[in-house]
Formats: sequence, C-alpha cells, structure tokens
Amino acid sequence: MNAKIETYIGFCIRARKIIFGTEMIEKQKKGIYLLIADGAIGKNSLKLMESAHIKFRCPLWLTENEGLSNAVCRPAVKAVAITDENLAMAIIAIAQSEPQFKFYSGGNN
Repeated sequence: MNAKIETYIGFCIRARKIIFGTEMIEKQKKGIYLLIADGAIGKNSLKLMESAHIKFRCPLWLTENEGLSNAVCRPAVKAVAITDENLAMAIIAIAQSEPQFKFYSGGNN
C-alpha cells in the first residue's frame, strides 16, 4: 500500500474517524465517506461491504491481500470505514492517481 495512504489512515485512527469491521460498519446510520476492504476478505463480509457501499453511496476500495491489515496494524481487520470527508477525499485522490489500486464498481472486477 502507498505510504501516503497509510499516513492518512494513521491520521484517521488517531482522530478516531475510522470504524473497524463489517459488523460495526453495518450498524452505522450515516457519516461514512469511504469503505476499504482487504483482498483477503470473506465472501459474506464482502456482501456486507457491498450493501454498505449502496447504503452510504460512497466508494468501496478493494486492496491487495493483507494490505489493509498492515496499514491499520491490526492483523484481524479486513474492513474499515472512513468517517471524515476530507481524509476520505485525500485517500481517494491518491488511489485514483495510482493504477494498482482499484475501486469496486459492482459485479466482477
């Protein structure tokens, strides 16, 4: 994962503008601006992330295997949600400028 993106995710953690896990994301009512799922996420958890993607109308970003776990320094975490709009837009801007990152668009990627 890109060093700048890891830095922005670190800012989100320090500012408590991040939600860990699909169950906690599913409980949210509003205020999610970016969803990030690890490439090693299970099928059922990915379905929950897809429904959250539709519910919150925000981008869903799929990382390479274990990329997210390393960025948040929590090996069991496979999904997070960014709740700060400015940090989410900064992460999206960096990810869109790099060809190795892909955003979920529905169906098969």
